[in-house]
Amino acid sequence: MESSRIVPVIVVAALSLVSCGGARQTASISYYDLGDFSSSSAATSRIALSGVEVDAPSWLDSPAMQYRLAYADRLRRYSYVESRWVAAPGELLELSLRRTLGSSETAIVTPGCTLRLQLDEFVQQFESPSTSYGVVEVRVALLGPRSDTLVSGKRLSARVAAPTADAKGAVAALGAAVTELTISLSAWLSALERDGAPALDIARTCRGQ
Repeated sequence: MESSRIVPVIVVAALSLVSCGGARQTASISYYDLGDFSSSSAATSRIALSGVEVDAPSWLDSPAMQYRLAYADRLRRYSYVESRWVAAPGELLELSLRRTLGSSETAIVTPGCTLRLQLDEFVQQFESPSTSYGVVEVRVALLGPRSDTLVSGKRLSARVAAPTADAKGAVAALGAAVTELTISLSAWLSALERDGAPALDIARTCRGQ
């Protein structure tokens, strides 16, 4: 696992390198995305969507690939030194949801409801030095057409074991967690359509009827 330790800088040595015109060497950084997504395993729904939006807190608003050593200190977050996401997690999640929902019967149309997610967690969590999980947690709000009126909301989460205790394991586990979350989200939309209260036909509401 890549170290997140802060390495002290020896000022004298650094100045010597600069004065000698020595080239500054930096570690090679690997960039990852969440892979190619398919909607084949997602439940279908007739609820019309005009868009999908994902908001994230400031500490998740960067490409840093974060992990937590829960067995040592649950309040501390670390970042891999030589591995990054190609974009902030919220942007990656939004893209994957747009691809998945946009290619199914819930194709993004206008008018329609807006699916807004608040990303609360996106991290590799170590329960021991050799055991870790990809954890994704969101709060979902289905908003009415041309308004911010809440039609329905739900908390969803996914937790998937990482195959290895390193950055590549984080990529695999978090990618699988996003897939699992997408399936749960699609199933929730289908349940809303099926089980909506008699006074509120959600499918009709999202079509602006």
